[in-house]
Amino acid sequence: MFANAVSGYGHFCIEHNKGHHTWVATPEDPASARLNESIYSFAAREIPGTLKRGLQHERERLARKGLPFWHWRNEVLQGYAITLAVDLALIIAFGWIMVPFILLHNAIGWYALTQANYIEHYGLKREKREDGRYEPVQPRHSWNTNHIYSNLALFHLQRHSDHHANPMRPYQALRNFDELPRLPSGYPGCYLLVGIPSLWFKIMNPKV
Repeated sequence: MFANAVSGYGHFCIEHNKGHHTWVATPEDPASARLNESIYSFAAREIPGTLKRGLQHERERLARKGLPFWHWRNEVLQGYAITLAVDLALIIAFGWIMVPFILLHNAIGWYALTQANYIEHYGLKREKREDGRYEPVQPRHSWNTNHIYSNLALFHLQRHSDHHANPMRPYQALRNFDELPRLPSGYPGCYLLVGIPSLWFKIMNPKV
């Protein structure tokens, strides 16, 4: 929670675990990019969508415990309390000159996470069965890459299929398999590619 709260993303933990992992690679998931959807269109849908869903999941969790939304056990509010405390500490220590740096830092953090969400499931879809439920999440529903440097830097986040198949497995223990959907580069290279949607589509759409 603390790592996300530092960049003002306190709703991520509950939204990712309760929302994204349930609805990944479906139209209902704001954190799964659709085919021919640019990173910019995705960001406009994903950022407010995941915030709304995270708050809703936390509201429902507290309601099951008989607690109101505005309660100290609200984990989303705890995250934002950490954000506020860190930001206030910086302003008190260094003055109001820190405000633009804090805003820029948070914006970069949010966009970096949006980039990761975008490339991890771009264009991949789970089939909807006749009973109206989606098929279980399969390794083919996540993009992967096994480049050494970026894997070390990102704690093997790029081994994303194993993360969804085994969400309790520590990042450093995530495994790579040869037959998985494969990105053309490590995450840093893909972050550059998505900034030019036409180039991203040209490379990735045939892979989809």
